[in-house]
Amino acid sequence: MRINYFAVGSSEGIRLLERSEADFAATDKPSIARAAAGRAQCARAVIPMVRGPLVLGYHLPPSPDSATTLRLDVATLADIFSGRVKRWNDARIRSLNPGRSLPALPIVVVHRADGSGTSRAFSDFLSTSGRWAVSQAGDTSEVQWPVGIPAEGNAGVALEVKVREGAIGYMELSYARQNHLAVAAIRGREGDFALPGVDDVRYPAPAVTWLVFDPGRLSADRAEKLVAFIRWAQREGSPQARQLEYRQPEPDSIAYYDALLSRIPFESCAAMRSDSAARALSQAPAR
Repeated sequence: MRINYFAVGSSEGIRLLERSEADFAATDKPSIARAAAGRAQCARAVIPMVRGPLVLGYHLPPSPDSATTLRLDVATLADIFSGRVKRWNDARIRSLNPGRSLPALPIVVVHRADGSGTSRAFSDFLSTSGRWAVSQAGDTSEVQWPVGIPAEGNAGVALEVKVREGAIGYMELSYARQNHLAVAAIRGREGDFALPGVDDVRYPAPAVTWLVFDPGRLSADRAEKLVAFIRWAQREGSPQARQLEYRQPEPDSIAYYDALLSRIPFESCAAMRSDSAARALSQAPAR
């Protein structure tokens, strides 16, 4: 079985799903994907697949103490991404990094250009500071960033940070690793600083990627294959996920959603959708 996956961002993925041009989509913000779809058993399904940290990759010039991990907190990050903190030697950054020399270099913010659940998840994290009031387009993944350079996808953000001195951007950990980027330690609720790691529960900015599909849009054959893929990914696919800096949901979560998948009457959902489409066509005005 071959699966073609397009890294086009959550918003475009949901649009492709709703136009029946994709069998499933994925997002880091499940509320973006939820929608009424007829009766409860045929409603849009949102399944947690992997968990991994959202990280802040940065690019500062080499210095004698550059091996020391940069430390940031959510309030300072909110000020950086809103444009209130403009240089790396700002007093707020220096206070979090005593003894580290920081250059008087302009901060170059890099953010996602595409509609992204990662962007929405990161924006929600910044909102916990009480210093982030950025306009968002309702319950979608569109975040109106006040400053910064847009880049396509996690890969684009990582590349921009890699090639621009003074840059900082949010991304999933695997992209930072692949591009050999330094990542910041973030202050957690207990006041200590934690580096991102797949199993480090102290790191305060985790993200869960959810798989999204509409039962009524799938033929019986495609539904069977999609369910088989989901079950494989959550079990046998675990070692591959860890190689990419992700981990699977907990066993009780896997069991819960496995039971949910077993209860979906795919053939009935597809028939109900076909009947609805036929009625809509019959009621359309003649041209």
